[in-house]
Amino acid sequence: MKHRLCLSPIASVSSVLAGGTLVAFGVGPTGVVYFVVALNPLDYRTEQPGWASFAKTVPDEPQRYRVVGLSGSDAILDTVIENEPFNIHHVQPLNDELLLVCSRSHYKGPTQFEKNGRVYSRSGRFQREMLLGDGIQDVQATSNGVIWTSFFDEGIFGNYGWENPVGASGLVAWDFTGNKLYEFEAAGESDAMSDCYALNVQSDDDVWCYYYTDFPLVHLHGQKIVSALQVPVSGSDAFAVWGNHALFRGEYKNHDTYRLLSLSSAGEATLLAEIELYDQEGVKIAAERVMGRGDNIHVLSGQVLYKVGVREAIAVHEG
Repeated sequence: MKHRLCLSPIASVSSVLAGGTLVAFGVGPTGVVYFVVALNPLDYRTEQPGWASFAKTVPDEPQRYRVVGLSGSDAILDTVIENEPFNIHHVQPLNDELLLVCSRSHYKGPTQFEKNGRVYSRSGRFQREMLLGDGIQDVQATSNGVIWTSFFDEGIFGNYGWENPVGASGLVAWDFTGNKLYEFEAAGESDAMSDCYALNVQSDDDVWCYYYTDFPLVHLHGQKIVSALQVPVSGSDAFAVWGNHALFRGEYKNHDTYRLLSLSSAGEATLLAEIELYDQEGVKIAAERVMGRGDNIHVLSGQVLYKVGVREAIAVHEG
């Protein structure tokens, strides 16, 4: 039996999305939700003979982006970035600046590679660029300006000319200027990362990741692994953590079922409940974008923003 959890909307984002195409959705360390909307037509892919399609890092014409930050339903940021040369896929606040990231980067030589981290002032003025690696799955920054990047398989094993990929470890931390601070190294019986499916930068000190192939839930504190739990969920794309509980969104076949787990100090995770989200009209919420940050999973469904917390899931489970 699946539990039903009815959510009230955090905000309608129809005015944010109007006039463009949503290309990035991110949550900052204080819970502000950021949207990047491309205002010109997208030029994201190129087709080769035989109908093979590849991601483009740089469109034929520079793009205009609108960046909006919502605290609840209140817009605390609304700025336009002109003439950005890269296609953008991720957004984060970076101290008092904005970080926009293209998930791909081409390598052509030791001094010829695409710097795909793009830093702007909050008024939209370009500040600097940095290399964050190819094959970026997710980007989350801390309140003190540390950038965490997770990588999918191509970024770990190499593509786009990268024989020694920047993201070979699967998870990397950088300072706000792009200097590498940390690279993940599996501990104990856990396998190395082949694909980091989900990341949650909970605080300045605590980071959680969940990765293929065995899908352990790994907790880093102070950039050191303190636990690695085997979880009964495969293929989730977002999770939240609070105390000794975690909430996972979906798996390979049931994307909009959420699973509440208890986490034990013995390294085990136990399934407590399966939960489905519904809106106030009784319609099941289908997520188009999700991000786990801290103890919440932020959900974008259509033009409505929702948030589901681990504590809400526990309350539904306990009845």
